[in-house]
This record gives sequence, structure tokens and C-alpha cells, in this order.
Amino acid sequence: MNFLRAIIVAVLAAALAPAARAGQKSSQAPAAPVAPAAPAGTGLNGHPLQSVGKVGGRPYGWRNGWAWMALGDDAKVSMIVGIEQGIVFSVRENWNAMPKEAQQTLVGTAERLTVGGVSFNQIVLEVDEFYLDSGNDRIPVVDAYLYVVLEEKKTPDSQLKKFLERLRKTYAPPPSTMKPMGKP
Repeated sequence: MNFLRAIIVAVLAAALAPAARAGQKSSQAPAAPVAPAAPAGTGLNGHPLQSVGKVGGRPYGWRNGWAWMALGDDAKVSMIVGIEQGIVFSVRENWNAMPKEAQQTLVGTAERLTVGGVSFNQIVLEVDEFYLDSGNDRIPVVDAYLYVVLEEKKTPDSQLKKFLERLRKTYAPPPSTMKPMGKP
């Protein structure tokens, strides 16, 4: 459970990093506002910026593809760095409190969730590509990251397809409660 909390904290920290660095100069020119700000929790187009999933049986609002696509390049890199550092951080913070068998499980999980030799910029480009398919909009960024990592690790296409189908099913929009209108 502490492992999952550490990942959640790291992801949130990465998402907030651009705001914390607001006083620093960026290599990009600030974008001009194009419309009034959307209500909290939704993008300019009204889409929710979070998808609800479960962590340890408790609901949690994960940033999704709509939130990702609203970020600038620096914020996207920061988020990916935060995800990876959160994984490594959780290993470090839980290491001494765990028995040897659990340590090996934790190391295996960290190895599964990270990929060496691929730049953060490349991962960002691949997550961008993942979200170009509108069927993936509701999938959380952490799951898009995992999909890219599995892809980079040459996971067979059949396994990637099953993983993506499961994600799409898990985060599918709720069924409409509207009933068709009868003929007058």
C-alpha cells in the first residue's frame, strides 16, 4: 500500500511541478489564452481531466488523456520524470521495512515499470501518440506510461492489445441514462 501511495504522491508532484516552477524562465513562449478558463476538473472542451480508478480498493482520480493533451511539453516531461522517480522513490522508502522476499517483488515491479535507454522526451512522444486515438482519452496517464514501457520492452502485440482493451473497458464512459424520446 505504501508503494502505491508513493507512486500517487510522485505523480501529483510531477503534475504540480510546472506551477512550482512558474517563476523560472521556460524555453517556450507562453501560449496566449484562447478561451475563458474551464470549470475546475474539466478541460476547455468540457471533458473531465480525471478518470476514476481504484488503488487498494479505494477510488482515486487519475489524470487522463484530456489532461495530458492540455499540458505543455515541459509539463509532460516533468510528469513522466515524476512517474519514474515515484517508482524508484517507493523502492527506496520501503526497502528496509520489507522482508527479503518482498524486496525482490518490489525490485521486480520497479524493473517492470521502468525502461532504461529511452529518453523521457521519447516516452512523451509515444504517450502523445497513444492519446491521438480518441478511444484512449479516458485512460489515465500512468496507464498510458505503462503501455509505452511495455511497448518499448517489446511485449507481444497480442498482450498489448489485451492490455489496451482492458484499459478501455475499465475507463469507458458510464452508460447513458437518457432514454430515447417516443414518437409524438
